[in-house]
Amino acid sequence: MTENSNQSTLKRLGDNFASLVVLQGINYLVPLIVFPYLVRVLGIDGFGLYSFILAIIMYGVMLSDYGFDLSATRLISLHSHNKTKTDEIFSTVMIIKFGIALLYLLFLTLLILFVDKLSQNASLYYIAYGLVIGQVLFPVWFFQGIEKMRYITILNALAKIIFTVLILIYVQTPDDLYLVLLFNALGAVIAGAIALYVAVKHFNISFYLPSFAQIKYYLKDGWYIFTSRIAVELYVTANVIILGFFASNAIVGYYSIVEKIVRAIGSMLEPLTRTVFPYLAKVYEESSELFFKRNKQLFFLILAIMLPMALVVFFNAEWILGIVSGNTPTPLMITLLQVFSFVLVFYLYGHQFTNMLVTLGETKLLNNIVMLAGLINIITAPIVIYLFGVLGLVYLNVAIALFIATTKGYYIFYRK
Repeated sequence: MTENSNQSTLKRLGDNFASLVVLQGINYLVPLIVFPYLVRVLGIDGFGLYSFILAIIMYGVMLSDYGFDLSATRLISLHSHNKTKTDEIFSTVMIIKFGIALLYLLFLTLLILFVDKLSQNASLYYIAYGLVIGQVLFPVWFFQGIEKMRYITILNALAKIIFTVLILIYVQTPDDLYLVLLFNALGAVIAGAIALYVAVKHFNISFYLPSFAQIKYYLKDGWYIFTSRIAVELYVTANVIILGFFASNAIVGYYSIVEKIVRAIGSMLEPLTRTVFPYLAKVYEESSELFFKRNKQLFFLILAIMLPMALVVFFNAEWILGIVSGNTPTPLMITLLQVFSFVLVFYLYGHQFTNMLVTLGETKLLNNIVMLAGLINIITAPIVIYLFGVLGLVYLNVAIALFIATTKGYYIFYRK
């Protein structure tokens, strides 16, 4: 590889990394900015209900994504110069995503009809469903595959800014919870529609109705990533839902605030692994030795960044909670954040090792690991909540994060 080629690659990766950092900053800092306002206006109970509704809807977002942010990103990256193949991937992925979104809408309707806790706020769930539609429309996987992350950043920035301004202007009382969900959904749909238009028009995508065989192929190709994502939700989003059935909206609100802070901080640097994923996928095609060398370098870089960050959160928990919640935090909230901060140490390793297993073609193994972790969580979460309350659930989060990172890492670096 020539010096000019190396410089070009570094420039491209740097540009994409900067774009994704800005994107993640907008996606997570904007909610952190409106946290204090929402907590004061909605109250802890209202914020807990808001978090519970989003947890239900995020399952629809995750299901309709089908893991295409990895599988389709990889395929687009490998076939970016083949228009016929790109059109095939784009058309088939979009059809699958729309189909899954419709099935989830049917499932959500059945839940609302037969589960009292959901039927009490039926209209709110349908309003929030707009987030699923927005996710389906926005081809993030396409822009990542062609390594044009600026488009993602610009459109998401527009949506988040509009969402924030509308909330600050129109949300005034706890009864305005529906407006929070509506503005969130509208922002997602508008950004998704514009992104889809840009992908089709600017990059000359020709959309067509794929054959059943093509749909089956892409469903099969992303199956293990998809099921592993379901398993991930069994120890991420599911915990909010489980807690919602065992505890008050106020406790759900405490847990949700703490969880969002940690995941927001962790996700700020998630672009590091997302940016290098298409690049490392191509490296592996040329040299497996170089692939592992680059990933070992990434491993130590992540450790050097995330360990100090976890310690900063631990020792400044009270100050962080005071800024985010807009109120003096309770001792329970401070303890919850301090314990949860240790998740940051393992946060990016989950993403790095997942990307490596996908590149190595070990999606079945990936699925088995996270499925096991999800099942452990879904079985033990009610028990630890009953015995130790919400603090037990936070300790369980740390244990699950450690289990996943070490299991994936052991296979990759010691077995593979």
